[in-house]
Amino acid sequence: MTLEASFIITWTVFLFVLLIYLSFYSYDKCVLFQDAYAVCFRGSVQKEEGQVVPYIDAHMQKQFGKKYFGVGRVTGTVDRNGNITSVTGECQVKVPVWQLFTMYNKAGWKIRTRAKAQIMNPTKLIRRSRMASNVISGIVE
Repeated sequence: MTLEASFIITWTVFLFVLLIYLSFYSYDKCVLFQDAYAVCFRGSVQKEEGQVVPYIDAHMQKQFGKKYFGVGRVTGTVDRNGNITSVTGECQVKVPVWQLFTMYNKAGWKIRTRAKAQIMNPTKLIRRSRMASNVISGIVE
């Protein structure tokens, strides 16, 4: 009885710790995507198209902050391709016995996510919508 109990207790503790680390991983992945998209979207609605990338670079680390559990440094990069801007965020979940608990490949518990947003000028969009509305209402009357 004692021998079996020692195995059961050991595996139970192991499973609880694994579940805790999987929860950290899931939480960090969701929050990282949320932060990447938030800073990407805020940058994409700047009045000047040339200010999109500098705005994102300036505000990225402030958006990421210190809200992540059990990770090292959170890094991010910004890329602009035509009318689309994208922010990539990366971090590594700290696992005590890292070599034993790799998840998919050699990277292990590394989290990487990318968020994209279309660059637009809200002022121009509102003015064009009002102009189209005025033209349509002039034709109807």
